[in-house]
Amino acid sequence: MYFTITTNKEVAEQIKKQCEWDEKFNSGRSFELGKITHDERFSEVQIKAKDGFQIKPADIFWLGHFSASH
Repeated sequence: MYFTITTNKEVAEQIKKQCEWDEKFNSGRSFELGKITHDERFSEVQIKAKDGFQIKPADIFWLGHFSASH
């Protein structure tokens, strides 16, 4: 399972940094960072479920909140 967020490059890079931090410190999030692509107008960030599990609603909320605040 995965989904894609369409955003700007700045937010995409912030999401990448946060996901790397979460992974480094074993945050227990139900998702991991997938592929990031940049276009001159927008960026796409792929968010994938870890180990085939579903992504928890609380983690989707966190990611949306984080994305909106940057």
